[in-house]
Amino acid sequence: MEFLNLIWAKILWLFSWHTLVSIFGIVFALGLVVIVHEWGHFIACRLLGIRVEEFSIGFGKLLKQWKGKKETVFSLRAIPLGGYVKPAGEAYCREVEIKSDDEFAAKPWWARSIMVFAGAGMNYVLAFIIFFFVILFMGMPVTNPSKVPSVLGEVKDGYPASTAGLTAGDKIVSINGTSTNNWKDLLSTLDKANKENLTAIDLTYEREGIKTSVNVVLDETRKLGIVVQPTYEKIGIFKSIEMAAYQCYYWTALSLKTIAEKIYHKQAPDMAGPIGIFELVGKGVHSGAEDYFFLIALISVAIGMFNLFPIPILDGGHICFFIIEGITGKRPTEKVFNNACGVGAFILIGLVLFATYQDIGRLKKRGTDKAAISETAQETAQKTAQTKEVQND
Repeated sequence: MEFLNLIWAKILWLFSWHTLVSIFGIVFALGLVVIVHEWGHFIACRLLGIRVEEFSIGFGKLLKQWKGKKETVFSLRAIPLGGYVKPAGEAYCREVEIKSDDEFAAKPWWARSIMVFAGAGMNYVLAFIIFFFVILFMGMPVTNPSKVPSVLGEVKDGYPASTAGLTAGDKIVSINGTSTNNWKDLLSTLDKANKENLTAIDLTYEREGIKTSVNVVLDETRKLGIVVQPTYEKIGIFKSIEMAAYQCYYWTALSLKTIAEKIYHKQAPDMAGPIGIFELVGKGVHSGAEDYFFLIALISVAIGMFNLFPIPILDGGHICFFIIEGITGKRPTEKVFNNACGVGAFILIGLVLFATYQDIGRLKKRGTDKAAISETAQETAQKTAQTKEVQND
């Protein structure tokens, strides 16, 4: 009976509104990023005079197919996570037989480089557009803590603040009698309490006009488990354009710098595999439209950047072959090209498996951490003082 109840609970969870929204959010985000990537290849083909045999939205079983202009077949397939573009005469080796001038292989090396680069380029265009609109409507986050109100954006379960009854949206009014008018005051007051090695603090917060005083017992982490509520300031269109471009640059530079530092120090880079990406996007869709689309922009930057890595089988690897061809005047032989792509595929599969292994490790660690936090919370709850509400004057 208990087993049946468990199965029923899993079925209800699978078809719950929360889960369905998460699935839709994942499909939309990843589908948009990949389709835009392929659309970049498609537009470049049209501009460069390369005939496209098929532009498919999705993979797997064919659902619908129709013929467009210039003999291009457009397909809609069952698996909505991505798509592909099939140029006519797509070949990379010197042994290829060129049958017409509108084939991919018939174009000069620089034209083929542009066509291959266009996919990643469109990923950056998509990211720029999303960054622009998010920044334009939301504004830029205020980074000066003295200008950020002491309002909680998140209270983590199992930590002292959560045990004491605080929730997101509460404004911290004072700690140990010291007013906390902004986040800088809050941090300096907590830092002072830690330096004095206090085991508990008297904290007053405001919720819906009502002030509440609590005695918060600190645990061994010396952390309340609170996160600041971001504050944004509006900026104009031209500043939004500048900041959107900077976001594309910043996240690319940060990713490359982090990878380089990890390699230099002979450390394994932190990577998100399919599980991590699905989990991240699934959570993002419930965090508000701005956060969700900002996350899509970040994924688009990551996909664009990754595809330009000089790994055979990726777009960046193909561009390397084209550049070598431009310098030497010769295309690679079929054997060299296939061997290189085999190595590239091996590297790519290895990266996916390694990233998935890290995803599983993070999930296991999170489960262990939650158990430890829950145990700490139960001990802390027994020591927490009674709450006293004080009505505003």
